[in-house]
Amino acid sequence: MEQEEDRLSNLPKIILHNILSKMPKKDAARTSVLSKDWADTWFTFPILYFSDDICTGTFPQPRADFVRKTKNFIEHVKRTLLRFHDKGLAIKEFDLIVNNIDVRRMSKDIDLWLKLVSESSLEVLDLRLPDGPHQDEEGPGEGYVLPKGVIEGKSLTKLVLMGGIRVDPAFMNHSVKLFSLRVLSLWAVISGHEKAIEHLISCCPLIEHITLKCFSVLIPRRGIGNHIPQSDTDGVMKSLSMHGLQKLKTVDVQGIQEVYIDAPCLENFNYCAGDFDAPFKIDLDRCKNLKVLDLLSLTSITITDNWFVDLFPKFPFLESLKLDNCKMSDRINISSVQLKVLELSNCSNLKEVNIDAPNLLSCRFCGRVGDSEPIIRFLRSSSQLEVDLQHTMHYLDLGNLWKFLQNIKPQNVLVLASLSLFIVQPTVDAVTPVVFQVPSPPPRIKHLHLRSVPNNEILFSKSFIEVCDCLPCFFNFKLCFLQ
Repeated sequence: MEQEEDRLSNLPKIILHNILSKMPKKDAARTSVLSKDWADTWFTFPILYFSDDICTGTFPQPRADFVRKTKNFIEHVKRTLLRFHDKGLAIKEFDLIVNNIDVRRMSKDIDLWLKLVSESSLEVLDLRLPDGPHQDEEGPGEGYVLPKGVIEGKSLTKLVLMGGIRVDPAFMNHSVKLFSLRVLSLWAVISGHEKAIEHLISCCPLIEHITLKCFSVLIPRRGIGNHIPQSDTDGVMKSLSMHGLQKLKTVDVQGIQEVYIDAPCLENFNYCAGDFDAPFKIDLDRCKNLKVLDLLSLTSITITDNWFVDLFPKFPFLESLKLDNCKMSDRINISSVQLKVLELSNCSNLKEVNIDAPNLLSCRFCGRVGDSEPIIRFLRSSSQLEVDLQHTMHYLDLGNLWKFLQNIKPQNVLVLASLSLFIVQPTVDAVTPVVFQVPSPPPRIKHLHLRSVPNNEILFSKSFIEVCDCLPCFFNFKLCFLQ
């Protein structure tokens, strides 16, 4: 065993570092106690991860303890980075997560840390700070201002910014040098200018994946400095335009009202309208190679049948279409030879869906309490089609279960179907048991996943028996109690 360990320890550092990168962070750290060689491997490991959760511990705790732990955390990060810097060691990845410490009290420390890592051939920067901005007894906060040195990282391939981080308007006039950046992910970031993020993206010629979610834009107010948005629409980024990005493959956007993308290689687009009710506009007309389209929370407009008629000729390679929490026409027709995946989740007003997709492999439908049971008709379907039905029903509506299943046509598609049923039980005990009308012939279900909140054991057992009677043939059964 010792010979095996010595043989492993004698491997080149680059291989040992690669082994550590595949391990969970805690296990990788524990290797430092195995031997002197492993300790040296760990202390030169170029992937650095720091989280104040590890140092500050659980709450509540005495303030003096928290202050001491905060100082220890800041000193630990600083000491580690200075050691790498002084010894000329490379830092390939720097992950910093701050959840508990007030960033305003350590902004200069973070500035220093980012300066040190930016000078060390950094490839991945993942910076996650508390959500902001916020206001307390010290006045309004405007977020941690991202140093300009970060956007000068020519070796940076992945940049993740999350929380109260502000992209300053000065970035508009600064030379962005993210020539190697391939992944950009910005969550709850504050933009000091409406077009600052757009400018940042335009300077990333090799960008492949972009995630932009929950943006705020600082609005100048005369006499009181910058105004921090307080409402859903105040300070929302109104528009985003991306063009000339020849490598762009994936875009995930939330909370931006107008999105225009001209990217010939774009394959995956995910859009969530967010909390605002204002009309939105999405222009992907030049993205002819689009394969995956996910749309969420489109409730300010109605998706009509004509929208589906225009969709598939516009994107001839579209293979996956997912609509979640969208307002629909009562009747829609979906016709595509290319489509392989279709999901309709919590879509209101829907009464009839006609699907003509001979190569469809997966179809998922999710319904909510109170929704009507739409007719879902497969005009042409693959013999490999798997249907996943998920429905939340009140206990008193269980009598309509068979109607919900009989509305799936033709019935033979249910042979490979999965049914996930969440039963919401009444809060009062004196409820008349549900009377089921079992269809003839009864539907055949491959998988049944029954979820329920058993407030009343008698009612639950009755509903369980009735559901099983209604579905006499299924191959796999799973029961889940939710408290």
